[in-house]
Amino acid sequence: MTADLAEKRRKSDDADVGACKKVHGVVSRSLYAYLETIDRKKLDFDFEKVCSVTLSPLNVYCCLVCGKYFQGRRQNSPAFLHAVNENHRVYINVKSLKVYLLPNGVEVKDENKIEAINQIRYAISPTFSENEIRQFPRDCWDLNNNHYLNGYVSLTNTSRNDCANVAIMLLAHIIPIRDFLLLLPLSGLTQFLEKLSMLVKKVWSVSLFKQHVSVDEFLSFVAVTFKGSITVQQDPRYFLLWLINSISKVSKEMRDLLVENCQGIIEINETFFKSVKDDKGDVQEFIRDEANQKNIVSPFWTLSLDLLPKPVFKDGLNANSLPQVQLEELLKKFNGSNEHHLPHCVRRYKLKKLPRYLILHFDRFNKKDETPVKSRNQTLIEFPTELKIGEHKYSLVSNIVHEGEKESTMGTTRLERDENSHWKIQLRYATSSKWIEIDRSVLRFKEKELLFLSESYMQVWKKIES
Repeated sequence: MTADLAEKRRKSDDADVGACKKVHGVVSRSLYAYLETIDRKKLDFDFEKVCSVTLSPLNVYCCLVCGKYFQGRRQNSPAFLHAVNENHRVYINVKSLKVYLLPNGVEVKDENKIEAINQIRYAISPTFSENEIRQFPRDCWDLNNNHYLNGYVSLTNTSRNDCANVAIMLLAHIIPIRDFLLLLPLSGLTQFLEKLSMLVKKVWSVSLFKQHVSVDEFLSFVAVTFKGSITVQQDPRYFLLWLINSISKVSKEMRDLLVENCQGIIEINETFFKSVKDDKGDVQEFIRDEANQKNIVSPFWTLSLDLLPKPVFKDGLNANSLPQVQLEELLKKFNGSNEHHLPHCVRRYKLKKLPRYLILHFDRFNKKDETPVKSRNQTLIEFPTELKIGEHKYSLVSNIVHEGEKESTMGTTRLERDENSHWKIQLRYATSSKWIEIDRSVLRFKEKELLFLSESYMQVWKKIES
């Protein structure tokens, strides 16, 4: 194919008035028989929308009979040939959401009166109103009449990268961020924000064809700019911070929203040491130099808490003898009076501004360790579902937990193998006391009194407004 012909094929058929027959008004009743061939159970709009023949993402149509993607609709295009060869007649443009009958090229001008087509359009690109999202979550049913709660659905990806799933779900349950993304019109957006918004919209969709959402399309896009392999397990904190920074770069409005709701400010005071020498000039001791202090004011997205040093057990780590610590004890690090001794100074931390949504991170891994997962700190953290920090009260919204999985790789000794990380997220169900744990494709209810028995890694706390 010449360069000129290739360029012509890339142009949208919608812009070419001579490419197909234009039908004004509703299509004739005889052509509606083709709409009966639509099979919604074969449709999956979570996958990357590229032509199955040319692999091009431009001017893509979905065959509503078999669910495959094809480019173009003009004569001899992949979609045209598929219609002729397979007798599959009904197609939808995944961008414009216009429906066509091929190969004759008739547009189905249904004026949003055909429910089956409206449901398909909603499945491709869900839309919401402010009044509607105030009622979330709500009871919903998929095509197989399976019940689900919108917003509380499993996220799947072919690489089984749980860390991305839980980080996305955590962000999708921070209400101001969620509402902004749900109400965001897709026109004029950067590709990154468009795909993130679309993913969150599908998570909160009230008309899913299947009661799960795939993140493959989003991950395949971000893999180009993400610093690290998106196909292997990563640290969800790292992925969440990358998401926040990426959002901030492409949308000032969203950055302002994130700063307003999720960014806190911490003050770090450092008092340095000075040496005391004897008459001979030899150093006798080091004492604090109260005149030599430094104050650093720093914003933060996540507040990292240090766990107690990992104990050593003679017979190894026993699940029944794991150490426990209360969350309130860990937060004393930031009361402004607890001292942390470093080789060159004494450091104190004080929270100057608490955000509306406080994201806590529990540091469990030593990245310098040869087996960081296997050697992690498994201290259990006891926490309530309501917490007082200073003058503010917070309620727990979400809890990301970690679980180690035995590595099955052959060719290494048992001692050399590290474990794999398995990430899950526990979400509070609206304003009730119920909790739902999303573990890959499995959803289960959890008792709030038993949440602390898992290895909490990240938590989101919402400030209770007085």
